Amino acid sequence: MSDYRSAPWWRAFFENADSLLLSNFPDLDETEFEVAALQRLVPLRKSDLIGDICCGMGRHLLPLASLGYDLVGLDASTMMLTLAREAGRMAGLRPRLVHGLAQALPFADGSFDVILNLFNSFGYLATVADDLAVLRETARCLRPGGRFFLDTRNKKYQILYAPYHQAIDLPDGRELTMRCQYRRDDACLVSSWYDRHTEALVHSAAIRLYSPGELEAMLATAGLRVIAKFGGYSGSEFEGWERQLLVLCEKPR
Repeated sequence: MSDYRSAPWWRAFFENADSLLLSNFPDLDETEFEVAALQRLVPLRKSDLIGDICCGMGRHLLPLASLGYDLVGLDASTMMLTLAREAGRMAGLRPRLVHGLAQALPFADGSFDVILNLFNSFGYLATVADDLAVLRETARCLRPGGRFFLDTRNKKYQILYAPYHQAIDLPDGRELTMRCQYRRDDACLVSSWYDRHTEALVHSAAIRLYSPGELEAMLATAGLRVIAKFGGYSGSEFEGWERQLLVLCEKPR
């Protein structure tokens, strides 16, 4: 069981196969659309060394590697890295994967031309200071002029439209109910999955939400300059009502 009250919830959650079903990962078509968009929006160059931080099972890393981009993936989950390695092997790839933490990157200063942090992987940590450490580490590991692309949640949208009660039937026959609650005291959206029959807590997750202004201030504190905000992978300018907030930043030269 993963529980936000026992630190840290994400270690247990992403070592459990249930996370592959409960995280609502986009399908292959949407992933292909995102990969194509990343090449255009960042933009990516074949000469870049790209860090995919919180790479998970390699949903973006492996397609980009198959296109000839040079990537290093990092994740805290042994299970996710194992899945990424096996999927890479099946595709004839040997991805460079590192087990580590986004808030303490095991890379030298100025290692990367581009760093990606995708699919709502920001805001998992215990405090705002911890989240800021992720951004500081990102800036440290970028070369001057390097680019950072962050795919995160739009705080306003999540508070208004989160699925506060949802029935989920798992393939193994388990029946769960997900309930979401926004905690104002620490700006966290807490998602809890309960057994529908016993009401026993099965999994919990807590993700801190940031407004565009809060996020931009944190990025500036970390030493990153925002150069564009998108409302989705179509590349439309962020207006404030969208589900996603995609932020493109640059480390000043």
